[in-house]
Parts: sequence; C-alpha cells; structure tokens
Amino acid sequence: MDRRAFAALLATGLAGCSDVTDAPRGEGATAGSERPTTTAAPTETDAPTATETTTSRPTPSAVDVGGVAAKREPYDLREVPYEERPQFIHDRREPPECRYDAARVHELPNVVESTIRGERGIMPLRTSRLALRLLHCHREIGRDPYLEKAKEIGAAFLETATRTDDGSLYFPYTMAKGGSGVTLDPPWYSGMSQGTSLSAYLRLHEQTGEERYAEIADAVFRSFVRLKRSAGGGPWTVMVDDDGYYWIEEYPHDPPTHVLNGFNVGLWGLYEYWLLRKTAFSEALVQAAITTVARHLEEYRVPGEVSWYGLNRGYRGNDFYHAVHIHQLRQLHRITGDDYFDEMRRKFESDNPESAGTG
Repeated sequence: MDRRAFAALLATGLAGCSDVTDAPRGEGATAGSERPTTTAAPTETDAPTATETTTSRPTPSAVDVGGVAAKREPYDLREVPYEERPQFIHDRREPPECRYDAARVHELPNVVESTIRGERGIMPLRTSRLALRLLHCHREIGRDPYLEKAKEIGAAFLETATRTDDGSLYFPYTMAKGGSGVTLDPPWYSGMSQGTSLSAYLRLHEQTGEERYAEIADAVFRSFVRLKRSAGGGPWTVMVDDDGYYWIEEYPHDPPTHVLNGFNVGLWGLYEYWLLRKTAFSEALVQAAITTVARHLEEYRVPGEVSWYGLNRGYRGNDFYHAVHIHQLRQLHRITGDDYFDEMRRKFESDNPESAGTG
C-alpha cells in the first residue's frame, strides 16, 4: 500500500467500518442462552430425549458473522489489567520485561523479513510482535525512542497491507511457508498474525491517543468478520464450519488445519479489541471464538501425551507447543473465569508434566 492509498484510507474512514462496531445483526437469545453453571465441556445438543441428561452446557445462542450464524455462549468477559493481557509474547514471562536498549532501537527493521528455503519475505507475526514489544518498553520505561520506533514500524507495516473491497486490512506473508502439514504460497494471510497486528495498532492508539490507529484497528478487526465462504478467492483467515462454530485459522487452508495456538493468538487480538473498544459485536465475536475452543478442546488432548498441534493431525506437536497450550488455557480461565478452562489446564499438565512448568 503506497502513501497515497494510506491517505485515502484514512480520509474515507477505512471504508465505513462503523457497521462492524454496532450490535451484531441477527444476534438473538435462544433457549439456553443464560450462563450455564456446569463446568463440563460444551456440547451441541437438541432437546433432550427421555434417556438424555441436561447437565451439559446448553446449545449456544448465535451471533451473525458475515451473514452466517455462529454459535456462542455468553461468557462473562473479564477486563484484565494491562499486565495480564493475553497478547504478551515475552517468552510467556509474567510480568513481561523490556529487552531493548533505547539508544539502539533505531537499528531495528521497520518490517521484519526472514528467509525460508532460500526465499526471502515479510513476516507479519514478527513485525507486529516487535511493535508490541517496543510499545511495552515505552509504557514501562517512558523513553521516546521506543514509541517513535513503534510508530515507524506501524507506518511501514501498513504500506505492506492488502486492502479488500469491504475495507478489511490483511498483512501478507510474501514467501511460501509450511505449517501443520500444509504449505501456503504467497501472498497468504494468517489469523494468528492478524491478531497480533490488531493488538499492535490498538496499543498505538492507546499510547498515542491518535484516532488514525483506532481506524486502522477497525479495518483489521473487519478481517475477523470476512468469512472464507464470502471471500470470493480473496484473503480470508476466519471461517464458520458446517456445525456453526467460528474458527480463526493460523494456516487458512481447505480442508482446514484448526491450529490451536494460532487460533488463540488471533483470539487475544479480538479480546483486546473488545477491551479497548467495548462494542457489543466485538464482545459477541470473542464469545463465539471462546465457544469454539471450549467445544473442541478435548479433540486436541491426548491423555498421557502432548496435545495435537492442529485438528487436521498434520503435525503431532511437541513439549513446547503443549506448554503453549497450557499457558493459553490459563489465560482463557483468566479472561472468562470459567472453571472448565482451569480443569482442562490441569489435565494438560498431568498429560505431560515436563511442560507444566514451562508454560
């Protein structure tokens, strides 16, 4: 995206993102939409028969995502303080720490690139995470070079973005890259890096007060509503499956990979959007994403072993990713207060104790 396109983007309000931030269309209470008290995993159920019980979670209500009904349970989202936001990426340290010398941040790249199998290209995940780290440094230490470099990254990163006709912004990988048993050709887009990019522009807005960053975040958020089925061959990173569950895809592919850690990192971006923008629709979309995780979490678990990396079984997973899953379950419990995620975290820890202390 060149600078003239950027100026036009801001001048037009990012193609009218206001409809995304209003209450969702088609969202309505259904039977069982009140918060359940059981801590069992959610299941998709019809009316119980004489031999069925009613102790599982009720069928979720729905939220309209791009004209498609996505299931959601009305989780009572908690507003965690800055230090407990899930989108911290400092080797999962709590609290996170600043690792950059303010006198040398000007030496850092504005857009992070990498070489994979001899092909060099842009890495959106690393670029947005670099901006997040520098913004954290500025918040904790207060020195201007951190913020100025983060702003430079934000501007340069935006120039790499793809903008769709509906005003969504996507940040492309520009080299082929594999994951979970599939390889994607450039340009391709990831729900994981869309989540970290969303958080980066939200925090730029938060720390500068400049509305242009909030408008960019609105356009990135719109990508979480643009479904695969309506993308028409264009960029997509989210889908609603045939059972009505909303998925954020780290590696968008047909058939889907459903990678757990990438899904959750995308979810952290949605959560942060809700945390800072407080719209009814963003709350409903976060709830829909959490509903999907809760409904399918048992499918990732392998009792007594490390968990699966993705549901396509394209990659078995390892101690590191199992530790990431444990940490993410801790974060899901923190932002929802739902004991199910804490129970599952303990099960994952017992499956592979070597990972329990590293998450």
